Amino acid sequence: MKPEAYQRQLILYLNNKAFGQAYDFARQYVGEHPDDMVAHFLLAKAALWGEKYEETVLEARRAFNLARNEADMVMCAIHACIAYYRLQQYDKGFELLQALDRIRTCEETEQLAFLFSLAVGNDVEARKHFNAMMNIDSDAGMEFLKEVAEGANLNYDKLFRKTDRFSY
Repeated sequence: MKPEAYQRQLILYLNNKAFGQAYDFARQYVGEHPDDMVAHFLLAKAALWGEKYEETVLEARRAFNLARNEADMVMCAIHACIAYYRLQQYDKGFELLQALDRIRTCEETEQLAFLFSLAVGNDVEARKHFNAMMNIDSDAGMEFLKEVAEGANLNYDKLFRKTDRFSY
């Protein structure tokens, strides 16, 4: 089957919240196209929704390494970092986000970098990412900071908005 056919079917599964089917189909896609960044990304996405966090990290990192442009790298890193956060592997998420420092940032990566900086106790980095968040969108930055201060859970849907801009 061609990669495009896999991608169309996987998008349908994901949009319909059929995460188990998406996961199984994405594994088949990766099996047939192991060097395809999109295959690994979609498997990471399906694994994340299926709460298979260790596999999410593995596949998102594989997709990250296969990515050809910065936008794809950012999407892969967001998925991996959310899984790292759920696994409470804050140092690994922080490390991955440090690798993005040379890449153009966005609201979502700055929010994650701020959280991971706090989690690993790096106040200097936390301040840097707080300032970057505020420069991107001060209203959203303040809302995010309020949620964090109140102990709210991460709003994964909002973070995924960035990753759903992926053009298949």
